[in-house]
Amino acid sequence: MSFSKYKYIIAGLLLYAAAVLYLHGAFEQPLADLLSAFFILGIGFSFIAWLFTKQLAEPAQEPLLRNERVLLLLLVLWILFYITYGGGLINHFIPKKLLENPQSNSIIVFARKLLVFVLIPFAVYKVCGFTAKDFGLTHTTVKLGDRHILLLFIVLSVAALLFQYFLSNGSKPLRDELFGSKQLFTGIPLAFIYLFFDAGLIEEFFFRALLQSRLTVLLKSATGGIVVSAVVFGLVHAPGLYLRGAESEGISESLPFLFWASYTIAYMSLAGIFLGIVWSKTKNLWLLMALHAMVDLLPNLPEFIRDWHL
Repeated sequence: MSFSKYKYIIAGLLLYAAAVLYLHGAFEQPLADLLSAFFILGIGFSFIAWLFTKQLAEPAQEPLLRNERVLLLLLVLWILFYITYGGGLINHFIPKKLLENPQSNSIIVFARKLLVFVLIPFAVYKVCGFTAKDFGLTHTTVKLGDRHILLLFIVLSVAALLFQYFLSNGSKPLRDELFGSKQLFTGIPLAFIYLFFDAGLIEEFFFRALLQSRLTVLLKSATGGIVVSAVVFGLVHAPGLYLRGAESEGISESLPFLFWASYTIAYMSLAGIFLGIVWSKTKNLWLLMALHAMVDLLPNLPEFIRDWHL
C-alpha cells in the first residue's frame, strides 16, 4: 500500500477517533455502541465489500477538468445551501396544504432533491462532456446478474438488515412490535422501492458516482476518493438532523450542531466507506442504489408506514 493510501486512512481514523471521544465524553454516548458500529460497519462491511470485489480492476475515469476542484467545492456548497436554507425557500412557493400532507410532502421533497442532487450536477458535468455511462447509469461493465455481485448484494443486505434491526435506535419501533404483520408485509417492499430512488439514486449519484469519482481523479488516489467522499457524505447529513430532528436515528431531544457533526462522522461516514469500496470497483450505480435502500430500510420503515397510512 502506497503512502498516499496510508495518509488518507490515517487522517480518516483520526477524525473518527475525535468524533467518538467527543460523543462519549461530552454526551455520554455508549462507547460500546460507537465501537460496535466501527467494527461492524467500518471494518466488517468494508471487508465484505473488498472481498467480493478484489478481483475487479478499478474502472477508468475521465481526466481532471480545468478548475475542477473549484467546481466540486461549489457543488458541495450548493448541496449544503439546499439542506440548510434552500428547501425552506422552495416551500414558500408551494401551497401549505400540500406540505402538511405527509404523502404529497414526501413527493415534493423527493422532487426537490432529485433536482438539486442529480439533475443540476449531471447537467453541469454533461456540459463538460460527461455522459450517463460515466456515472454508472448505462453500459456498466459489472452487471447486477454477475454471480459475485449478486452474492455481494445478498450478503451486505442481510448484514445491513441484521445490524439495523438489533443495533439501530431507529428500528426500536420494530423491535417493540408496534406494527402488525400486514403493515410490515406491505410496507417493506414499498419502502424499499421508495428508498431505492429517494435515498439510493439521489445520494449515491452525488456522493459516489460524481463526488467520489472526481475526487479519486483530483487526489490521484482511489482510497483518498473513498475516505474524503465518505466524510463529506456523513457531514452533509448533520444540518438536516440538527434542523429538522432525527426520528430515523431514534433521537428526539434537541442537541447542538457539533453533536450531529460528530454523530454523522461516527456512524454515517462508515457506511460511505463500504459503499465507496463497492463503487470504486463496480461503477454500477444501480447496485449502489439497491444497497443504500437496504441500509436505510428498517430505520425509515416506521415513518414510511405512518406517513402512507399502511
